[in-house]
Amino acid sequence: MAMRIESVREKASETLEVALSGGLLFRFDVKDAEQLGYFFDHGARMLGVAAESSPITLGEEEILNEGAVLALRRLDALHRARKDALSILSCAEQGSKQLYEKLLKKGYEPEISRACLTWVCNEHYVDDRRYVVMLLRSHMVRRGQGPDRIKAIAWPRIGLFEDPNTILADGLASMTEEDMQEAIRRSCAAILRRTENFSRSSCGIGRRQRRSNGLKSNSLKSNGLPRGASEDEPDVGQHLLSFSEQCSLLRGYLKHEGFPSHSIDVFLESWGKDARGDD
Repeated sequence: MAMRIESVREKASETLEVALSGGLLFRFDVKDAEQLGYFFDHGARMLGVAAESSPITLGEEEILNEGAVLALRRLDALHRARKDALSILSCAEQGSKQLYEKLLKKGYEPEISRACLTWVCNEHYVDDRRYVVMLLRSHMVRRGQGPDRIKAIAWPRIGLFEDPNTILADGLASMTEEDMQEAIRRSCAAILRRTENFSRSSCGIGRRQRRSNGLKSNSLKSNGLPRGASEDEPDVGQHLLSFSEQCSLLRGYLKHEGFPSHSIDVFLESWGKDARGDD
């Protein structure tokens, strides 16, 4: 049975409602139509497709053909997708690919999901560069995770419309040197807290040996070992890496984590002064 339009009503929210026979109700606005390549004559209440010779008209009591119904379904789907996208974004910042995948999982077609992402990106509700900077601050500056780890987190979530490499490079370039130094300090904190991390045995250079020379009597237990030490306790102090070796160890670790060479140099220079007690 042919379907006809029972009413066409514009709401205060600039949403157009089209009620069809059989109880079907479609909602969309001009932005939805533009995203899918349609045009809408606001005064004449006429919806058309630019590539088609005969426009689809939306007037009361008009009979709809199959093409018009399909157009209305797509417009309605995009309208719902935009609402769902904004609902997701109200909970947490999203990358473009991340939000696109979530819309697909909700059952929206790829064309509808991509059109929706075009809109939210144009409106700056989604900004991949802003998202990358947020990840850098939360994971790198606050937790000390290296840039390479943040890249691995961000890569599958960004770049629906642009090369992820460019976005990541711009995000890293926006970080101040102060932020980078704080990230490096946090990343190295666990290593610097434990002296044995700089021992030759832990680095595969040699084995720590027990102390064999005489110890001062006020630091000895009855068994001839330092107070608080056991017979199997290795000697740490005599088998630490040299200062240059420690710097080399830290440099290799930080490069592996993806920190830029200039920032590593700045950190090691500052750390070296503290370690040597330079003024």
